[in-house]
Amino acid sequence: MVANACYQVVLLEPAHKVEPGGGRSSTLRATLERHMEVLGLNPRLALRVLDETNFHRDRDPFLPLVAVYFGGPQQDPEATAILERLRGEGRFVLPVVPTLVRYGEQVPPVLKPINGEELREGDPTLEHVAARVLEELRLMRARRLVFISYKRDESRGVAFQLYQALDARSFEVFLDTHSIKRGEEFQPMLWDRMGDADLLILLDTPHAFTSTWVEQEVARAHNLGLGVFQLIWPAPHQRTLGTELCEPVLLDARDFEGASADADATLQEGKVEEVVALAEAIRARSVASRRTRVVTEFCKQMESHGLQVVVQSTGHLEVLHPSRGATHIFPVVGHPDALLFQEIADDCAKAGSPPPRGCLVYDPLGIWPRKAMHLRWLNNFLPAESLAVTEVLQWLHTQRTP
Repeated sequence: MVANACYQVVLLEPAHKVEPGGGRSSTLRATLERHMEVLGLNPRLALRVLDETNFHRDRDPFLPLVAVYFGGPQQDPEATAILERLRGEGRFVLPVVPTLVRYGEQVPPVLKPINGEELREGDPTLEHVAARVLEELRLMRARRLVFISYKRDESRGVAFQLYQALDARSFEVFLDTHSIKRGEEFQPMLWDRMGDADLLILLDTPHAFTSTWVEQEVARAHNLGLGVFQLIWPAPHQRTLGTELCEPVLLDARDFEGASADADATLQEGKVEEVVALAEAIRARSVASRRTRVVTEFCKQMESHGLQVVVQSTGHLEVLHPSRGATHIFPVVGHPDALLFQEIADDCAKAGSPPPRGCLVYDPLGIWPRKAMHLRWLNNFLPAESLAVTEVLQWLHTQRTP
């Protein structure tokens, strides 16, 4: 089993030695395993968990690795030695502490320069920590885009509050009043941002769907396969008909500061933390769903033209061409960017000499025309190229050309 593992996670929690029972390391492991299953991976085969007891014996220096250190008043020489080695190798280590107050007293000196993560009561399953681990393992993209759909005269207070809370958690948040520059054409930019998002948060208030924009945004989200996290209030309002594919949370008056029916009402601080943690969890499922749609459509078109597609354990695909060999295909959630181009070119270079051809495949629904044109232009100059799913047939033709 160990030999087949693809991803290594080092979990260090010195408090285990004085407070046995699993602690936060076990919670994080369970959350990681749940998300990996959603992403289509078998955690028993794809995840190798290391700690002080097996790090030196079972670690593979050639496999991806990230580390999480749960800090506190206890320190442990073995854990500190592992951290110093990992940091010396330039590995990613995420310090997680009960509070950022007096942070330097809760971690070894080697971690003091690193921006730590604070534990939150509203996130008991450590969704935020799991997301950072999955991002660093490249199982989820590093960009974190959320789209908020709402009716201004009913829910602007909660919308602005969630914007600020998500922004503080390193999300890029689309909110109509904040996210489109003055002078830009509104609708094309709105659809472009939604096509590049990981999740839509729908504020379902009694008259939300009287807004043409809200109705269209939810319909577009379903067309994209984008997960929709639905917050419903005030009582006795129930979820709007036609939103059965959304993931609902019913809010009540106790969740609010002041009158919940007020357009400027805001959520209690603890509830905001719960909502953001839930958004993180639903985001992982949404990303997996969108990626599956791209992979399914791509494979269907390849196989209909007699080309074999092999799904690799790392998540990328290989298209086997009888005369041109293998092409590495990397399904993309959202739109390609410069960092993805570099990562994929690097991955292809590691595969041997000469490196295989690499392509990013993405869903172009709603993409801003100038952005699509720019991606096609880049294909003329970069070792890896981008390919819209709708361009597969044209790409197939160039593959068959001698």
